[in-house]
Amino acid sequence: MAGGSESLWSWIFRFVNFGVLVAILVKFGAKPFKNYFINKHIRIKQKIEEAEKVYREAETLKKQYEEKLSKLDEEIEAFKKAVFEETEKERQKIIEEAKSFAEKIKEQIQLTYEQEALEARARIKEEIARLTVEKAELLVKERFNERDNKGLIEEFIEKVRGLN
Repeated sequence: MAGGSESLWSWIFRFVNFGVLVAILVKFGAKPFKNYFINKHIRIKQKIEEAEKVYREAETLKKQYEEKLSKLDEEIEAFKKAVFEETEKERQKIIEEAKSFAEKIKEQIQLTYEQEALEARARIKEEIARLTVEKAELLVKERFNERDNKGLIEEFIEKVRGLN
């Protein structure tokens, strides 16, 4: 049994050796292992808290951007409306200016027409007067002959003598 008892002592020695190793590890390694795992736990907890904080901040930013986007649609509509109103005002202004300009042109045409009509009437009157004088001269020349002319001269001289 010597071979079997060695084997039993060998097993007992192994267990005692393992127990001593565990006791040494617990005695000297428990605190560092405990500290390591506590620190690891604290770091993990801090990272989880940081992640939750970042997540909350991201959610807040998401809500802010969603609000801005919804307001952006309203702002775009307001801008479109303002641009349309401004365009309409400018269009009305242009139309009014065009009407005013057309009215001024009509007035200018009317004044020009009246002025040219007056000038034409004056030219026609001058022409009528000129033609009348020419016609009267022709009639006088045709109806008065040399004898009528001498009679008028003698009559004039008689009147002048009568004045003296």
